[in-house]
Amino acid sequence: MGAEEISLLGHLDAPVLVGAPDGCVVYANPSFRDRFCPMSGDPVGEPLAMMFSGGAREVVLTATAQVLQRGQPSRIRIREGGQGYTGLCSLIEAEDDRVGVVMVMLEEHANEEYLTSLANELGEPLREALQAMSSLRLELDGSLDDRQQQRMEVGIRRIETAQKWLRELAMALRGSKAQQGRFDVAASILRVTERISQEISSSVELEVLMPPNMPRASGTPVVFERVLLELVRQRVDESRPEEPITLLARTVGGDHPGGVLVSVVDVPQQNRRGPTGHPPESVQQGLAQMGGEAVCVEDGGLGRVTSLRLAVASA
Repeated sequence: MGAEEISLLGHLDAPVLVGAPDGCVVYANPSFRDRFCPMSGDPVGEPLAMMFSGGAREVVLTATAQVLQRGQPSRIRIREGGQGYTGLCSLIEAEDDRVGVVMVMLEEHANEEYLTSLANELGEPLREALQAMSSLRLELDGSLDDRQQQRMEVGIRRIETAQKWLRELAMALRGSKAQQGRFDVAASILRVTERISQEISSSVELEVLMPPNMPRASGTPVVFERVLLELVRQRVDESRPEEPITLLARTVGGDHPGGVLVSVVDVPQQNRRGPTGHPPESVQQGLAQMGGEAVCVEDGGLGRVTSLRLAVASA
């Protein structure tokens, strides 16, 4: 790779790293230096793998060996500084006919956020369509002939299938992120409670019960608070005015908790509730995005308990 080509790499926004046959750095463009080694000196002469941290080093070593020894291009996925990257590793020929490797790192962040946002946007109209179809089925019960009833059931099943695949998409997006964030569950619950208290009428009583020193959970506060806010709003709309709505938070797993359970307990009015007691599809997708799940159980005496399960964040 000549000096002219090296100078062109310096103008790329994407991080680029060039290695010699011995696996050491011969060039790193300014974008790579800014993102991967901002606190260190000149990386030239250092082993390629040392430009990365943690498990990414082994990934880079394996990819470099594949490129240099077998002559095959390689694609890697790593996470550095909280940012996900896809790396494209290829052979290059130096001026002295020696073979080296070039790595171009492409950010994954923007694409994942777009897909996650799109999945959330699609979930809401699907949920509304399912509610409309289910309500229509109840209203027309007994007045449809067999053919019409069959068409109605097919439509409902198709919507449910679409919701299932949206959940799968959310889980796939979550799985593509090598590391989740962590957040203070108690602080998020208090923020949601304060906001809901400002919105609802004085006839609805909102209770909060949670122990001190709640562990941090995996995920992001923005997603969790959006999910919890949407769920509580729906439960407020469906609840009996004289019955309180209770927010409960606790850990699960004994002395070494592995999960956090946030539950919303309410007593719904039958004529105001939706056709199903399940949480909104967007709530289920938001929890799946963070590696959690949302379930709903109804009890004749206690009422309806909707639980949001989250994983405890690793230390």
